[in-house]
Amino acid sequence: MIGELIGARYKVINVLGSGGFGHTYIAEDTQRPGNPRCVLKHLTFSSQDSAILQQVRRLFQAEAETLEQLGRHDQIPRLLAYFEENHQFYLVQEFIEGHSLNEELVRGSPIPEDEVIPVLEDVLSILEFVHAQGVIHRDIKPANLIRRRQDSKLVLIDFGAVKLIGNTIAEATGETSLSMPVYTSGYAASEQCMGRPRFCSDIYSLGMVGIQALTGLHPAQLPHDYNTSEVIWRDRGNVSPDLADVLDKMTRYHCNERYQSASDALYALRQVIATAPTLLTNKTVIAPTLDNSGITTLTEQTSLGLMEPLSQTRTRSLLPASRSLTRIGLAIAGTLAVAILVRSFSDSGFQSILPLPTANDQPTNLANSDRISAGEKSLITWQIDPKKQEAIDHLAAGNYDKAIPILEAARQAHLDDPELLIYLNNARIGTGKSHAIAVVTPLSGSLTSALELLRGVAQAQNEINHAGGINGVPLKVWIADDSNQREAAEQVAKKLVNESAILAVVGHGTSDTSLAAAKIYQDRGIVMVTPVSSAVELSTVGNSIFRTMPSDQQTANALKDYMVNHLKKRKAAIFHNSKSRYSQSLKQEIERALIYSGVKDARVVGEIDLARPDFEPEAGFSQAIAQKADILIVIPNTEVMDKAIRLIEVNNRKLPVLAGDSMFNPSLPKFGRSAAVGVVLAVPVDLTGSPFLQNVQTVWGRKNAASWRTALAYDATQALAAGIAKDNSRTGIRRALSHPDFEAAGATGMVNFQSEGDRNKAPAYVTIAPVAGSKGQQYEFVPLPLKPAKSN
Repeated sequence: MIGELIGARYKVINVLGSGGFGHTYIAEDTQRPGNPRCVLKHLTFSSQDSAILQQVRRLFQAEAETLEQLGRHDQIPRLLAYFEENHQFYLVQEFIEGHSLNEELVRGSPIPEDEVIPVLEDVLSILEFVHAQGVIHRDIKPANLIRRRQDSKLVLIDFGAVKLIGNTIAEATGETSLSMPVYTSGYAASEQCMGRPRFCSDIYSLGMVGIQALTGLHPAQLPHDYNTSEVIWRDRGNVSPDLADVLDKMTRYHCNERYQSASDALYALRQVIATAPTLLTNKTVIAPTLDNSGITTLTEQTSLGLMEPLSQTRTRSLLPASRSLTRIGLAIAGTLAVAILVRSFSDSGFQSILPLPTANDQPTNLANSDRISAGEKSLITWQIDPKKQEAIDHLAAGNYDKAIPILEAARQAHLDDPELLIYLNNARIGTGKSHAIAVVTPLSGSLTSALELLRGVAQAQNEINHAGGINGVPLKVWIADDSNQREAAEQVAKKLVNESAILAVVGHGTSDTSLAAAKIYQDRGIVMVTPVSSAVELSTVGNSIFRTMPSDQQTANALKDYMVNHLKKRKAAIFHNSKSRYSQSLKQEIERALIYSGVKDARVVGEIDLARPDFEPEAGFSQAIAQKADILIVIPNTEVMDKAIRLIEVNNRKLPVLAGDSMFNPSLPKFGRSAAVGVVLAVPVDLTGSPFLQNVQTVWGRKNAASWRTALAYDATQALAAGIAKDNSRTGIRRALSHPDFEAAGATGMVNFQSEGDRNKAPAYVTIAPVAGSKGQQYEFVPLPLKPAKSN
């Protein structure tokens, strides 16, 4: 293969590894200036069965699309191309110059805690993005973490796409001897070894990497407790109790006892940082020495794909290099120590150590806040585009005319980035007159939902300004990040209410954060329209609080109606999260709706807490059966979504399942598959066939860039614009939205509000069904024509 030209473009220059159904090569791209190197992965098999070939083709395309999506993150290799040639399949990925974390982890040489924490924080941030795309990496280990030469950042490689396809081929053809495990012993969690990986399986693997770094011992060298199967390691490393506690929870043997999301683990880790600021120091990185051929670096790049390297030989030397945390910088005037401490706290998602503004404070300079921006900084930290950064630098300097063409060019390359579109519209306003609102989303807490919300606001702003603005005045949007944390939501709200230019707020990203901030907005008389909070409690805060989402009372009535009138079921077992205000609010409303339904024997026979550390889906389902339940109602929040999906898998259509809007999530059909068919959800809005969805395609380049959150954030922005058009003061906007005759054109109909601020709109029903497509049978949400009955 050496010297062969693949796809009339990629010249093979080195073999990295081979095994199973594939080979990995280093190649030169002969059609790009300088013939840059890339990684070429080749999937090959001998079957001539056309059905198997078609199946592989569909799988290959689906995996390529996933890699394309993941490559949007700066610390994941980009997919450069994928193609088929003579029934052989090829993936071309970015080649990362650098060395693997293996080069820094020397057996018998523990690494200090203050060097390990940045590694954990860096990789957890990447996993937060990966998991938000519904992807499990499955093979987190030092060899799959490349320290990029140009900036010393870690890059996560080898998402196992070819291994997964190869194993599917092996099963279909009976060539099981060629199948390969998609994990590495020692780093893999028990459930992953049994073929049932979860998001927290990746967290386990990263925890083992951290323990390896602190102890200098490979995971295979560490003993396990005979009774609990937990790893015994604390006595083998010099580590603080706080960090040890985090690592222990990351590596619990039972998956239900681990952090259930990368966001949760990241939050816990940053608490360790916050209590030990001396950890934030400059360190030295151990870097490898490359020979003239660069082979030492290349052998690590099997990571980008598929097999173990042909050679494990390594050459090492100590080279000074900075490992300064990029997030540390001067955040406020004062001593350097105080500046570093404040910046690291605020960037890490913790409340600032500076005093929070009071109601009597003077207006603040929002541009100086690490959580708020109208263009002076990017709050989407995972996506670093040179053009975007150049434009932001111009915006920060007030050079709006220079920023506009750069933002336009950057947007063509990243059509689905809502921050770019908002900053572009803000730049076009420059220093001119504008009406300003803020949108608060959990960008550093729940990235996918945050982007969906931002797209709704950005699309509305774009339409409003292209149509001439609000009574001739353009709309300016400030973006704020509350990290999906109540304390941060309160901090952001206090800053926004003290900025007189901000007329109203769209936000926040969850019921919990919306409730945390609502009283602050109410006390200062600034309207908040929340697109996602359904908690009934929100209606009692005051007359400045509105929502475009149906309340839990409306959703509960829709679920009750479907249960007792359509399915003729009477005894419900509710699976909920006792720690979530959303989940508890909806549970209480469902119980109330059944009690007052007027239907004999309609009631809740069991309440099962998904948040319990000892919750097991099999046991939970058995408990529901023992309680004589004839229907399951599943109302998780994000933190326990994985458990809820596993429950649906265990149920496997034995009992009918109803769910709230929280499960209107691509992960349910993707992972639940056939077991999720027939699950019925009461959702805020059904976009099927709507003109809004067509506009989404035009604005964002793809229809799946939008969700119900996008539509409801769009509705919230349009409602505020209509209110501003009637009276552009904070009090005037509240009066306008409260008027019985108020209405604004929304994504799927008119937006108007009841006297308590709730929206006048009933939920819609959707279900999951198998759908035949170009990639074979898939599972998708489809609308149910049945309409909920009017609320009692």
